[in-house]
Amino acid sequence: MNNPESNKITRLASITWGVQKIRHVDEFFQHMEVLVRQAVAQGATTILLPELFEVEILTALPDGRTDQVAGLLAPFSDSIESALKRLAASVQATIVGGSHLRHSAKGIVNVAAVVTPEGDMFFQPKNCRTQWEIEPWGLVNETGLQSFPDPRLGVLVCYDSEFPEAARRLAERGVELLCVPSYSESRMSYQRVNFCSHARAVENEIFVAQACVTGPIECFGLETGYGRSSIMTPSKAPFPESALLAQSPLNSEGMAVADIDFAALALCRSTGDAKPWQDRTISDWNALL
Repeated sequence: MNNPESNKITRLASITWGVQKIRHVDEFFQHMEVLVRQAVAQGATTILLPELFEVEILTALPDGRTDQVAGLLAPFSDSIESALKRLAASVQATIVGGSHLRHSAKGIVNVAAVVTPEGDMFFQPKNCRTQWEIEPWGLVNETGLQSFPDPRLGVLVCYDSEFPEAARRLAERGVELLCVPSYSESRMSYQRVNFCSHARAVENEIFVAQACVTGPIECFGLETGYGRSSIMTPSKAPFPESALLAQSPLNSEGMAVADIDFAALALCRSTGDAKPWQDRTISDWNALL
């Protein structure tokens, strides 16, 4: 991203990853590189990948039980992180590397890796596990809200976006672009994350980007991914009436690409007939209960 001291525009690409049936793991890494370079070809300086885009690796493995997924994918974490660092340096972009499974001292966790062009890597854990991640995947809990060199950037992995307190804490730290890598297998699951992400944009008057996995996975008990990537805004001028800067096609590989104008966000927060960011502390809501 750009220098946090400036209000210049960064161009964001939020990628919808279409899972392909691959024969060898190398094809997964080639797919990653193709999508990242396509985003850079459209001028992106910040690139968001979806949650658990690594499920594509499963299509190259002999089919098995759902409870084997975490144990099969976690060993690829080092290779995924190395690939993200190499790509970020090669294309000189910040990559919010969706999320992937990796081993920790406690067990296997779901984390988002954020890589800068200089090669620095930061990890944002998924704080709230879904029932699927608890059982049968057996992921362990890891918590925390990571700060990045550019304080305007924040990450909440999928389900975490459904909790207003997390995004509010990040916004009060200075986050103005919240990235939400997600993975959903149904319309209702996708809508929960999408609707809540839009609510986070409205109530905190920030940009929120969601990236999705789609395509026929259909192995290890996983179904077809559902969704589309979006770059959302507050529902106020000077932004579009749709409160969307860009959106990818539904249920197909593609990307939402848009310029993120932080000066326009500052104008939005300071003007208009409703100022939810300024008015968030107008009352002590707890005292009213």
